[in-house]
Amino acid sequence: MATHMTRIAQCRFGLAHIVIFATLWLGFTVLTYAAVSGGLTNASQERGLVVMTTLGSISGPMTGAICRRFQSCCLQASLSLLPYAAAGLLVGVLFQWLPLPSRLGWQVLRLSAWGLGWFVWFGSGIISFAHALS
Repeated sequence: MATHMTRIAQCRFGLAHIVIFATLWLGFTVLTYAAVSGGLTNASQERGLVVMTTLGSISGPMTGAICRRFQSCCLQASLSLLPYAAAGLLVGVLFQWLPLPSRLGWQVLRLSAWGLGWFVWFGSGIISFAHALS
C-alpha cells in the first residue's frame, strides 16, 4: 500500500516534458508572430502590440483578446474557449500522476497526453484569432 501511494505522489516530469512544452510553445509563438506581424490584423502597424500578442501566446485562448486589446467581443470569444482549453490542458497534466507501469508504451502514452494537453491550450490561441481577425 505504501509503495502504491509513493508512486501516486511521485512527480513524473523530466526532460522530455520540458522539450515537448518548449517545442509546442515555440511553434505556436512563431505562428502567432507570423499572423500578427504579417498584416493579418491591424496590430501589424503597432510594434508593441505585435510583441505583446506574441509573448501572450503562453496564455492560450486569450491570445486573440490580447491582439485586439481586450475588446469586449474578442474577450468574450477568448473566454468562451478558455474552459475547453483549460480542460484539455488539465487532463494532460493530471495524466502525469496516474499510476501507470513504467514500460515504454505507457511512458509514450503519458508524454502524448502531456503534448496533447499543451497542443489544445496553445491551439486555442490560434482559434481565438478566428474571431479577432473577423
